[in-house]
Amino acid sequence: MGVTRDVAEFATTASFDDFDPNLVAHVKNVLLSGVGMTLAGVESGTGKAVLNYVKECSAPEEAGVIGAGFRTSVEYAALANGTTSHATELEDDTRAESMYSVGIFPSILALGEKLHLSGREVIEAFVVAWDIAAKLALAAPGMFTRGLAPWSAFSTVGVAACSAKVLGLDVAQTTMAVSIAASHACGLVNQVGTGSHLYESGLAGRNGISSALLAKHGLTGQAEILEIPMGYLDGVAGVSYPDLKLGAPYRARDIEIKKYPCCMSQMHPIDSFVDLIEANGISAGDVQSVQVDVPPAFAIAGARFQHPKNEDEARFSLAHSIASCFLDGKPWLDSYTTEKANNPQVRAFRDKVKIVVHPEWGTPELADRELPIVVSLKSGAEYTATTARTEEPSAVSDSEVLDKYLKSAVRVVPRNRAERIAEQVLFLEKVPDVTQLMSLLTFPDKG
Repeated sequence: MGVTRDVAEFATTASFDDFDPNLVAHVKNVLLSGVGMTLAGVESGTGKAVLNYVKECSAPEEAGVIGAGFRTSVEYAALANGTTSHATELEDDTRAESMYSVGIFPSILALGEKLHLSGREVIEAFVVAWDIAAKLALAAPGMFTRGLAPWSAFSTVGVAACSAKVLGLDVAQTTMAVSIAASHACGLVNQVGTGSHLYESGLAGRNGISSALLAKHGLTGQAEILEIPMGYLDGVAGVSYPDLKLGAPYRARDIEIKKYPCCMSQMHPIDSFVDLIEANGISAGDVQSVQVDVPPAFAIAGARFQHPKNEDEARFSLAHSIASCFLDGKPWLDSYTTEKANNPQVRAFRDKVKIVVHPEWGTPELADRELPIVVSLKSGAEYTATTARTEEPSAVSDSEVLDKYLKSAVRVVPRNRAERIAEQVLFLEKVPDVTQLMSLLTFPDKG
């Protein structure tokens, strides 16, 4: 068998019963974090643009658009929710393979509503989709250096496979769904900092579902398209016939839950600045200059903009995040608005921030390192610290996940409703049908 068929076999046979309790508990936290960020994302500029587009399409009402108060087709719901969930940049990721939660869970929830899936089936589908997407990304490290985005491209394939699973397709049909998804799989690294970067996660969900539905109706594709020379992996990463090792240990266990609404690479530097400021009582007005030394990858995404023009660029500006640490305390959603990006006080502090990129740290071995930071005061005093290693996962407690969710959700729904949603997600494996959960998420003004 080849990789495309292996993916299909894994998707059709993997079972919730294979998962250990720690994996299930972690996935529920990821889903709780996810629905919170999706609710908050309906307020964003990109979110509003895509929601207006979806509403104008007037598609059949099959699944809810989270936080927006209307329903649409399952594919458009995946498109809308995949975009709004990403619009805050609070999505949860894995570092090694650069995968994100927002390319996967919104489509599963949309299909869950249409097909009346149980909570167990939703968790099962998520773990399957993530494992496929993540292990494809691990097998194709050259993709990123070519400017192609593994996060959205491989989410498309993972969603196609898990969609085929919940639709009840057999291995042959699922192979076709995966093959069709390869023609849909897309994403560009240089879209970061724009609405299109956020929209790509919605495309991944929509295209993955479409691939499975097309396979159900008989559309075909090359049965070995992922692995063969001149196939998908060869085309995007120069890789043929990789060994994916699907299944346990499942990569979903390694999903890292973000603390701040910006690029994942900024999490450790922000933590270090927050700790340094609090420990030494530093105020923004005392600061003469700030310096952070980073590997080249930061210039691609995390430190892409010194002076961002809008909310989308601000989330990929390490200088902006550092300014927010000094001016706002811990950065949160209101730190990354277009108004804040253009605030004269924030801009003036960004002028004090110097990001030093070290080209010699360009290899994976040298890039995975602690980053030195220096804060110089007008008084002549100087404070230094180092971040955690760039590839070291952040530890986030259950209570921190719940707090992140609530802070996001209450921007759109009343607290008592937010708590009802949280209860259902945290006991998701006991929920017989996720349609009630989706109703709670879709209509913020209903009781």
